[in-house]
Amino acid sequence: MNKCYPTLLATMVWAALYSQQAHADLAAQCMLGVPVYDKPIITGDPNTLPIKIQSDDTHGEYPTAVEFVGNVDIQQGNKTLTADRVRFEQAEAKDPVRTIHAAGNVRYDDPQIILKGPRAWANLTTKDTDVEQGKYQMVGRQGRGSADKMMLRGENRYTILDNGVFTSCLPGNDSWSVIGSEVILDRQEEVAEIWNARFRVANVPVFYTPYLQLPIGDRRRSGFLIPNASFSNKDGIQFILPYYWNIAANYDATITPHLISKRGLKLDNEFRYLTKAGSGTVALDWIKKDRLYAEDKDFNLRPERDSNSRWLFYLNHGGVMNQVWRFSADYTKVSDPHYFTDYSSQYGTSTDGYATQKFSIGYAQQNWNATLTTKQFQIFTASDTRKAYRATPQLDLNYYKNDLGPFDFRTYAQFAKFTSVGKEQPNATRWHVEPSINLPLSNGWASLNNEVKLMATHYQQDIPAAQKTSDLEKSVNRVLPQFKSDAQMVFERAMYFKPGFTQTLEPRVQYLYVPYRNQNNIYDYDSSLLHTNYTGLFRDRFYSGLDRISSANQFTSGITTRIYDEDLVERFSFSIGQIYYFEAPRVKDADSSGQTQSPIDASNNRRTGSTTWASDVEWNINSSWGFKGGVQYDTRLSQVSMGNSVVEYRRDADRLIQLNYRFVNRDYIRATLRNAPAYQQGISQVGVIGSWPLTDRWAVVGAYYYDAKEKQPASKMLGMQYSTCCWAVNVGYERKIVSWKDNQSEYDNKWSLNIELRGLSNNHSLGSQKMLQQSILPYQRAF
Repeated sequence: MNKCYPTLLATMVWAALYSQQAHADLAAQCMLGVPVYDKPIITGDPNTLPIKIQSDDTHGEYPTAVEFVGNVDIQQGNKTLTADRVRFEQAEAKDPVRTIHAAGNVRYDDPQIILKGPRAWANLTTKDTDVEQGKYQMVGRQGRGSADKMMLRGENRYTILDNGVFTSCLPGNDSWSVIGSEVILDRQEEVAEIWNARFRVANVPVFYTPYLQLPIGDRRRSGFLIPNASFSNKDGIQFILPYYWNIAANYDATITPHLISKRGLKLDNEFRYLTKAGSGTVALDWIKKDRLYAEDKDFNLRPERDSNSRWLFYLNHGGVMNQVWRFSADYTKVSDPHYFTDYSSQYGTSTDGYATQKFSIGYAQQNWNATLTTKQFQIFTASDTRKAYRATPQLDLNYYKNDLGPFDFRTYAQFAKFTSVGKEQPNATRWHVEPSINLPLSNGWASLNNEVKLMATHYQQDIPAAQKTSDLEKSVNRVLPQFKSDAQMVFERAMYFKPGFTQTLEPRVQYLYVPYRNQNNIYDYDSSLLHTNYTGLFRDRFYSGLDRISSANQFTSGITTRIYDEDLVERFSFSIGQIYYFEAPRVKDADSSGQTQSPIDASNNRRTGSTTWASDVEWNINSSWGFKGGVQYDTRLSQVSMGNSVVEYRRDADRLIQLNYRFVNRDYIRATLRNAPAYQQGISQVGVIGSWPLTDRWAVVGAYYYDAKEKQPASKMLGMQYSTCCWAVNVGYERKIVSWKDNQSEYDNKWSLNIELRGLSNNHSLGSQKMLQQSILPYQRAF
């Protein structure tokens, strides 16, 4: 593999060939200056096709030469040669050599390229061709240039240019170009090698490198990617120069030096692989000494580590072997809890609050499967870290036996060993078995599923001294039966006022019963309250995990209507439902301190009549407009618990406007996220996102999020881009919150600058969504 020297010239020319951002309207205008091949496409080997020659006059020197003079036009298949004079010669020998000499306004064209020059020579036996003082223009795509001499060798595999010039600018525009004393283009390997390469801006040399290697096709090639420069008041100047290494057909890597003036040099490394055992990604980001981090430690602002180095390790793998074995890994670990606050990363964000570290191996047969898992979480808040747990290991078993007469049988079993990260929380071993019998009944428009389940769990808890005064018990057995009856119907009709459209009406009712068992004596190892949307109304659990199984004596009813167009594409859906509680769900009595768990899930009041409402709506108004929303109301809170809505206008990838709003009640958050102080007042955020070309050359991208609870902006971003046919520049500004404080939050202001050379790519998107998705609250497509 040839070495690619790390020059900015290589980066910029690579961007010219493979830029993925150009406005479609501008691209259409640019293509007006590019020749297109509008003749019939001829298949087969053109060298075997007949040759047609036209000229004003012909002279023959039998048997060695023939000369055509005046408006010479030679065609063979898709290839055409025109000139003022063309001479065919054939040397007398055992293996005769046939050559062509063309002079005066020589022009050669085929579906890929057009060559022009005053003189040309070709060997018809070897297919070698020379064009002197020639110019070339690519067909159907931007790209042109010239050379003192252009040579085709190796059955047209190689094009060799002496003092060759390349630019993607249209004729008459020399905004930039690259010159090489010798240029070799290899069509088979899709690579260009350039010696003594000089990059020019407006015919002024600005960069030089003795050697340059560039890709000239869609094949993956090693080389530098598009650089990025930015400035922020927190980190100073940043410069990123990614290098892509095409190791093999199924392996590649991206090595990214990331210079941060106030912190140091950071290396971001990503390796991707595809093997018979599966595919995955391994990433390692590392900075030897973070100067800002060291200063914070000197002021005792971040005392959690002695080292000033910072790093991230990421592994994601998924694979199947022999169709029965499954392997997966989702592992992220960072050097310290503030890593995602200080560094932007595609592997995690500061808003997540934790990093997942999970490995699993599974085995599956027709009627059963088993999965062995180890999992833990790196928590980024000190209070939550002490309460975190590792499940090492966890074994899940499923057994299915259907068609036992009219019944279906299933058994789920789990073994888990929980180890506390802190020393003040109990450790435990948990066994759980959950057999169930279903009686499914259905026809073409209705279904009824009756299920009986038994949930038996045994805990062996190691209780530390700090928990001796609690209600926890060393050995606990919990047995809970469950009964559920779920009925659904689907009706449909043609819409009279909209021919070709179909509307459905889908009522659904469910009754769920689980008796109450006091679970004060069981610690909460892996359970958390699940949020309820319309689909969640029909769940049989209030909590994830197995440590909290809430009582239930409730009736759920709901209805959904959908509208499909003539192509059976769903254009509209609306769902609304409620849970009517005959008894308030609960998981525990008042503990030894007299306090129940939360205002939502542990009420001692056994009153009837409380309800939970949920509604979801999605409306694809047309190909451009869409709306999506949802709201949940809980009478136990006597107010709306959650809500969200999004309305979006999207003409194409570069023209979009989105308004969104999300709300979470503070009581709901206090019940589910007690250790998230930033959100204890609730969430009420409104956002607007937009991307729009102002003209064919100017485009703007922006995003603004306002937190109504904190009464201050959470994030705002503005980007401007100017584009031409062969280059573009964009400037961006982002102001985002990096930490919440009682009186005044801390913000970081960041400016970015990108210069791109446009070229031969067929993808002309502005890349607006990429800019929007890099903000702290990334853009999500609504429909």
